[in-house]
Order: sequence, then C-alpha cells, then structure tokens
Amino acid sequence: MLAIFSAYAERRYAKQASEQLLELYRREQRAHPDLKKKALYESVVTQRVGAQAGRAAQIVLRAEESFTDWPVERELNFRHVVHYLIFDEYMRTGKAREGTKTNMGVVVARIIPEDL
Repeated sequence: MLAIFSAYAERRYAKQASEQLLELYRREQRAHPDLKKKALYESVVTQRVGAQAGRAAQIVLRAEESFTDWPVERELNFRHVVHYLIFDEYMRTGKAREGTKTNMGVVVARIIPEDL
C-alpha cells in the first residue's frame, strides 16, 4: 500500500511542478520575447530554484546531456528540462531514497507541449 501511495505522491508532485513550470515558461516568454530556447529555459529554471539560481545553467546542461543523445539524437526542448528538474527536485526533498516508483516523464509529457 505504501508503494501505491508513493507512486501517487510522485505523480501528483510531477503534475503540480509541471503546471507551475509551464506557467513560469509562459510568463518568462511574455516578459522576455527575445530569449530563445536554452536562454529561456535557464531563465525559467532560475525563477524556479530561486536562491540556487547559479544552478540553472547546470540543470539545463544536465537535461541536455540526459535527453538529447539517447535513445536517439535530438534537440533539447522544455519538456526535457522540466523532466530533469522535477526529478532532481524530488530526489533532493528526501522523499525518494533510491529513485522513484513512477515514470515522471509520462506525467510531464501530458502537460508540457513537445514543441516548447
């Protein structure tokens, strides 16, 4: 039963974080229409991580390393950044000790359009 609750909590966290990040993306895009792709992603991550803003470029780079070479080579998109960021956040909260019980990427994909 704990595993079911744990998976539910992870999906709920992924859903809420994805919705918040999509709103931040739209806000940053409106405020800074000149920012393109990575610069916009970094700006959104900076807003999200606040006091740890120095980590924003590192998070975007890690997302790129994690999602653009495997299983096929592709361009970084915002969905990749969100997936990496929320997994990283969740792991840092201490709620997850050995990983997650659910694929947060599935939840992220339902909320974050692939073309951002």
